[in-house]
Amino acid sequence: MADTSPALSLPYLAPAQAQKHVTHNEALTRLDILVQLTVTAFAATQPPGVPEEGAVYALGTGAQDAFAGQDGQLAAYLDGAWLFVTPKPGWIATEADTGLLRVYRDGDWQEVAPDFDDLDGVGVGTAADATNRLAVRGPASLFTGDGGGHRIKVNKDAAADTASLLFQSGYSGRAEIGLAGSEALSLKVSDDGSTWTEALHVRGDNGNIGLGTTDPKYPLHIHRPNGLGASILLSNGNSGSGATDGFWFGYSNAAYFWNYEATATNFATANTTRMTITAAGRVGIGTTAPSCALDVSGPVRPGSYASASRPDAAAQGAGAMIYDTGLAQPLWSDGTIWRDATGTAI
Repeated sequence: MADTSPALSLPYLAPAQAQKHVTHNEALTRLDILVQLTVTAFAATQPPGVPEEGAVYALGTGAQDAFAGQDGQLAAYLDGAWLFVTPKPGWIATEADTGLLRVYRDGDWQEVAPDFDDLDGVGVGTAADATNRLAVRGPASLFTGDGGGHRIKVNKDAAADTASLLFQSGYSGRAEIGLAGSEALSLKVSDDGSTWTEALHVRGDNGNIGLGTTDPKYPLHIHRPNGLGASILLSNGNSGSGATDGFWFGYSNAAYFWNYEATATNFATANTTRMTITAAGRVGIGTTAPSCALDVSGPVRPGSYASASRPDAAAQGAGAMIYDTGLAQPLWSDGTIWRDATGTAI
């Protein structure tokens, strides 16, 4: 029979042994150290200046002074002397200062890492539930790269499912962005958490952006239901930001370009102004300062017609002009007939 126990090396009492209390007390001492093992410091190499009774140190490599030659041992200070115990694989110890658990394996005390795989839920500062498997309560959450970029992935099982980010106020939804019931990116908003409006829809096949439509036909397609107007309002700090400030253009049963400001509206090509409409409504072509209702800086060419195919003067209205190629001269309508530059009826 062995003299000590296999796990903790506790000394056994021998038959007819004298002073059995000595052996018994030695076993109790080892039990007191090793059961509920608490270690003051791990990888220690120097003994403390004034060791405390019962303190235990897990020695590292290069132990010195009273620890010399005891690398890897447990050193317990008992009755004014150091007791050295050889740890065995699987022993568990608690670090006194931090409360962290360590397990002895492969010749080292290693931190016990809990298995976070396939958990039913994780709650940080709050409780997780069957729907919110990961719940975090706090002022912020940080996701950072490991020497590079970082991507957050939200996956869904089928096209008709939803993979999105939902923004709430008082646990009531106010905005949602993601793949909501389709394969296109959408942004939805709500002011009550129950009635939602899809404000933006981006097709995945061509990148077309729809405002008010889920089937945008162009890179930017704005659509309003029924007879509502589809429009864009442009404004700045000078114009103000009201409903009748700045420049508005859109479609409401007709196309509109609408300048709410008492400023000119300019049309340009090649970075050069070609036409100007002043705040007074004067139109200048080739000039930005028209002096009359229509001021053209440059030649004007009316439509050309053979004498036999001139349009009806009355239908064209008084003031209409054409060029008669047979007569080789311009004509103007008095509202009834065509006349030449001298006023002669033609």
